[in-house]
Amino acid sequence: MNSQNALSRQGRLPALGLRPLLVSFALIGLTACGAQTPLGEPAPSGSEASGSAPIQQTPTFGSASSFEAQVLSLTNAARARGATCGGVAYPPVPALTANAQLRQAAYLHAKDMGDNNYFDHVGRNGRMPWDRMRAAGYIGRTYGENIAAGQSTPQQVVDGWLKSSGHCRNIMSRNFKDLGVGYYYRAGSNFRHYWVQNFGAK
Repeated sequence: MNSQNALSRQGRLPALGLRPLLVSFALIGLTACGAQTPLGEPAPSGSEASGSAPIQQTPTFGSASSFEAQVLSLTNAARARGATCGGVAYPPVPALTANAQLRQAAYLHAKDMGDNNYFDHVGRNGRMPWDRMRAAGYIGRTYGENIAAGQSTPQQVVDGWLKSSGHCRNIMSRNFKDLGVGYYYRAGSNFRHYWVQNFGAK
């Protein structure tokens, strides 16, 4: 079973940056089940299908993994060509810039979900996505998050997000300027592959 969720928050902060004055909040969920193994996990593909050990793409904080870099590239390709999200056509928009602080927040949340076998925008400590982004040092005026689990390649996860209106709107939003991508693989967890996109603008 593949799971995806999208969450975005946009607001204008007062001059002192204390609390949002105007907040638009959206939570959209999608669960899409494909071919299932007896354990309810996605049917294996690639190296996992052949019985060999999966390639672990989990990065260190020093540099993004190739999977994370591919998600950024695929996301920017979608923004460059435009997309239809939930029946609404979105024109091409400028590319997102990779941001290390957003990536740190995204990676830590992907790792937390994988290590603790859960799937949610809300962390086990009760933190929301914007709380995690601010804790990583990214102080923005607007935030958004897409999460997914179970997809084994960057192409699969981005294609899935683009087919879901809420995730697609986050990807195509002109309001977002920066992106951090987190990917984590955890053998023995429910979904094994955990993905997070953290969007923001300052």
